[in-house]
Amino acid sequence: MLAAADRSRVPKNRSIFLFALIAVLLVLASTLELESVPPVWWDEGWTMMVARNWVERGQYGQLLEGELKPPGLSADFTVVAPVALSFRLLGIGIWQGRLPGTIFNLGALLWITLLADHLYNRKVAWLTLILVILLPANEKLNPILLGRQVLGEMPAMHYLLLGYLLLYFTLRGKLIWLVPAVLMWGLALRTKAQVPPFWLGSILLPLLYCLVRQSWRQAAILAITAGGAWLAALGIVWFQAWLLEGKTLSSTGLQGYYSMSVIVPVLHVRAWALISGITFGMSVLVGLLYACGQAWKNLRRVELDEPVEIVRLALLGLACSWMAWYLLMAMYWPRFLFPALFVGCIFAAKALHDLTCGLDLPGTIRKASSVFLSRATTPSALGALLAVVLTAWYLTVSGMIFSISYPTYSSTAAAQTAFYLNTETETDALIESYESQVQFLTQRSWHYPPDQVHVQLNKRSLIDPKTPVEYDALVADPDYLVVGPSGGEWQLYEPVLGAGNFTVLKEFPPYTIYARVRK
Repeated sequence: MLAAADRSRVPKNRSIFLFALIAVLLVLASTLELESVPPVWWDEGWTMMVARNWVERGQYGQLLEGELKPPGLSADFTVVAPVALSFRLLGIGIWQGRLPGTIFNLGALLWITLLADHLYNRKVAWLTLILVILLPANEKLNPILLGRQVLGEMPAMHYLLLGYLLLYFTLRGKLIWLVPAVLMWGLALRTKAQVPPFWLGSILLPLLYCLVRQSWRQAAILAITAGGAWLAALGIVWFQAWLLEGKTLSSTGLQGYYSMSVIVPVLHVRAWALISGITFGMSVLVGLLYACGQAWKNLRRVELDEPVEIVRLALLGLACSWMAWYLLMAMYWPRFLFPALFVGCIFAAKALHDLTCGLDLPGTIRKASSVFLSRATTPSALGALLAVVLTAWYLTVSGMIFSISYPTYSSTAAAQTAFYLNTETETDALIESYESQVQFLTQRSWHYPPDQVHVQLNKRSLIDPKTPVEYDALVADPDYLVVGPSGGEWQLYEPVLGAGNFTVLKEFPPYTIYARVRK
């Protein structure tokens, strides 16, 4: 009997060991060389600057020539606050600023795996995690790389998915989880501007399902949770205003921002969005279509596990609406596509699981081969072939993108540039630049364009090359100019460089430091 008991513990011990091993590998992948992989960039710099100013000066905002200005292009308060806490505890630096994002990332990976386990089964859960990790491997789509940056995507995914998981437990009768679910969703609504409309759609779809099936208790829980989330979001706004009273300035809206990023009815933009969606998300698109078909069939079933079906519909509504927005309206930036791919991996995993008869790899290969060898056209054979094609496509795209982009994944050039400026320029020098990531690391006074110029630059580079950019780089009479990836790509400083107003002083590619030529 003892031997039998020992044998019964082996599978469980193996599962614990496997989970621990994967957890360690994910932690290492998320934290090694955190300060340089991927290179710190423009979006991160604005957020870390606000967090740094809040910690060092008690002022929540950017600094322009040493004077407080609104937070501007920084991420939202719910992203800045954890970064500021990290700065307070661990010091000011790139890895300290990125550390909270890696924690949110690991949380999001855990929640999506647990959701797949509860909504489907253990095989689908592991396959979901594999697909998520193998998302096209660049810094804008892969969660391991994206989660290493000071951005809002992974915190939003963390809060959202944990909210759905807690909703599942609440629907199971464990009402104690309702309040934490409300809080998580409230934080998600305040973390990324794109979240509220798609989250609302994800609530309305299962709510309609509950009303049609007359599941009044489940409908009430959904309505209460959703209403509570809105109140929690308003509470966070109030708390932020109370906490920062007298320490910040109100931001002004950016004219033309929505027509530049949110609703862009421009032919070449829509074409690139479609190409990106298919190239990076073919498996997810198939998974979403498959899940929609299953959901339609389930509507006619009398016996259903309603908590499972409700949360499935919520996640399906979130992923489908986000994907539709990206394909039909949004700018083709990969980060706008990422949430749809991340959540959609659950349904891609389920589709692959079913098409391969429960991940029967030898059987799947035999069935797929039979389409060509014996001209079999049965649904199972065609499904197996589709699974092979999707898997090959997924791995090929991820591998190609990683191999092409790998040489640029690691760089300390921003830190080197900042160190040179801190040690080789006058303490009262004024530096002109649009490289916020370098500004964050320096102890000098900086001048940079108004936030509205950001909209003009994006419209000129992405939509209409004839868009005027109204900015005089000499307006503040700077002593130095730093041009890096952002200023260089947007060609912001070409007029003053072409006119000979600056000369090259030092280079840390892709950054160039220029000294002012005074006549």
